This record gives sequence, C-alpha cells and structure tokens, in this order.
Amino acid sequence: MIRKLTTAAYVTALVALAPLTALAAVAPQGAPGESNLGFLLAGTALAWAGFFAYAFYVGRKNRELRRDLEELQHTLAAREQGTAPGHSPGPT
Repeated sequence: MIRKLTTAAYVTALVALAPLTALAAVAPQGAPGESNLGFLLAGTALAWAGFFAYAFYVGRKNRELRRDLEELQHTLAAREQGTAPGHSPGPT
C-alpha cells in the first residue's frame, strides 16, 4: 500500500510539474509581468497538489473511522446479547 502511494505521489508530482519545464525553456517576453508566469504556475500546481493530498488524507481517515465505528457497533451488539469475548454473563 505504501509503495503504491509513493508511486502515485511521484506520478502526480511529475504530471503537475511537467509544464514548468516547458515554461523554463521559453525566453522571457518584453511585457512586464510575463516573466513571473512560471512562478504563478508553480504556485497553482503546489496548491492543487496540496488540496489533493489533503483530500486523500481526509478520505483515508474517514474510512478508518467508519471501520472503527462498525467494529464498535458489532462489539456493542454482541455485548447486549451477552456473547462478547471476555464477557461473562452474570448478575448485574
């Protein structure tokens, strides 16, 4: 799983940063502000990469929480029926 995640991160970085190599090869134009387009693209690519990384992180945590919640529900249901592991039914 970690290897797939690392590979996906490398591929995403290459795809996001590929246009920067093209902009680096372009000679600066004479108009003011055009020489900063590379920085604008780099900032935008980093912002999107950060957003997708955060969305992936939140999605993974959401799956973990759902799994924990289901496990807790099963444990509580088993405890109500008196069949929970380590639970000895007796007088309360």
